[in-house]
Amino acid sequence: MGARFLRSSNHRERILDAAALVVIVALSAFPYVGQLGFYSDDWSLLAAFEAAARSGQSVIAATLPDYGVRPVQGIYLALLYEAFGFRPLGYHLVNTAVIAASVALLYLLLVRLRLTRAEAFASALLFALMPQLSTVRVWFAAFQIPLSMLLALAAMHALLSFERSSRRRLPALATAAAATSLSIAAYEIFAPMIAGFALALLVLRLRGRGGIDLRRAVAPMAVIVVVIAGVALKFLTERSDELADAQSYWHRIRVFVAPHYDWRVGYGLNAFAALDVHFWRPIRDWAWTLVRLVAGEPGPVVIAVALASGALAWWRTRSSRQVEPTEGRWRLLLIGLAAFVLGHATFLVANSIMFAPTGIANRVLVSGAVGAAMILAAALFVAARKVPPRLRSTVLASSLALVSVLAVVRSMQVERYWADAPRLQDQLLEAAQRDLAHVPAGSTVIIDGVCPYHGPAIVFETYWGTSGALSLALDRPVTADVVSQRMKLTATGLETEIYGEVDHYRFGPTLFVYSPRQHRVVRLDTAKTARAYFSRPSRQPMRCPVGYVGQGVLV
Repeated sequence: MGARFLRSSNHRERILDAAALVVIVALSAFPYVGQLGFYSDDWSLLAAFEAAARSGQSVIAATLPDYGVRPVQGIYLALLYEAFGFRPLGYHLVNTAVIAASVALLYLLLVRLRLTRAEAFASALLFALMPQLSTVRVWFAAFQIPLSMLLALAAMHALLSFERSSRRRLPALATAAAATSLSIAAYEIFAPMIAGFALALLVLRLRGRGGIDLRRAVAPMAVIVVVIAGVALKFLTERSDELADAQSYWHRIRVFVAPHYDWRVGYGLNAFAALDVHFWRPIRDWAWTLVRLVAGEPGPVVIAVALASGALAWWRTRSSRQVEPTEGRWRLLLIGLAAFVLGHATFLVANSIMFAPTGIANRVLVSGAVGAAMILAAALFVAARKVPPRLRSTVLASSLALVSVLAVVRSMQVERYWADAPRLQDQLLEAAQRDLAHVPAGSTVIIDGVCPYHGPAIVFETYWGTSGALSLALDRPVTADVVSQRMKLTATGLETEIYGEVDHYRFGPTLFVYSPRQHRVVRLDTAKTARAYFSRPSRQPMRCPVGYVGQGVLV
């Protein structure tokens, strides 16, 4: 009876922990989620979905070929469009729910791996509030990443169930293989983590039994095969250009160990950038947030949400009687280190990684942030062991509550920029509807006098995002781009470059430059006309904060 009661009590406490994590994710999104909109790639996606819908085709069938070996991404984004159209709130509520479910699944997985409730809760809580998730919380074009994470965690749960259960093993095997396939088909950054988890189960069985039970080995081996096949298919069909030659790999090795690597503008895996962005900058920013809190800068809503989150963190951590782990003090740290390494392993092959603290490039850091959160949680537990045992639980709960308060405030400060950006977009698009009424379909419009970034949030930056937004606003197809420091005037047209892609807009009767602030539209039919426009004293170019591609303005 006592053992049954204990199991029931533990189950109830775990459910409360998971529910508290879901509430904290929802609370931290509450102040800004209703003001979020669409940004950058979102507009090109919406324009494509709208064009398919107007043609009478199935949106999914029409757009799926564009997603190649990421079909789950295409289906998921298209389904969100069909459900919500141009109403952004629905998109963001679904995404917040997916993130909350992922955080809860992460907590439950760590508990099943025999970490203490306190260790699992602290790790999942810190992950939920890490700044590396700032983009996937708000950017529709990246919503497949939380979905991929949710599916990856489901696959790992199914693997564990197959390993530990003597019944219903076939459904567990099917779930593990299906969830792994779907996760990779949405986004690939969690694939090494799934494969590493499966391999660890195999190794532990070998060590534990002195041999291997082939029936028990089926699931991990099947999942490893699925991961290898799925990732190989992705890179061999769509990203073969990233499978570099030997000389390029030597360059990547040099980049990896370069101590003065500038992550603001550099591409590639770098050890020092990883440590800086994943650990030093969050800690530094939380410390600065404490200073701002003491100075009374955040508003009452932000403070109320942060304190409520901190109270929940304190309550659930304090309720865990078992603070000291029973299976090794360093277990959490070792699992965290493994997750951190595996979270970046995709980029040993791919080169498309940028280390961004809060800009859109940080979407690829989400998998690594799982390990970073565990490492930070382990550091809290190591520090708590320095105090007397009778105070240990209180100190740990108070420390985690303080960190959660600071992390929530910092998260809302960053996401506030994204909540403000739609207003700036709307001002421009409303002016364009009036000022560009006579610009014919098929024209190219270069927008002058707009800052591409509002903090890390994108206002208008790329030709594909700007083209989609302006085409939808004008209700006719146009190509659009923005004047920036990357744009230059040539003898034959305007040339701009972003993400290594060069675009040339040739002078002619369909090329226009548009200043929303001055409501001025000029046809750039010759180089002389263009020089006259850009050199006129009354042009008044915008003085924008320094921003970086993939980063926005550092905040």
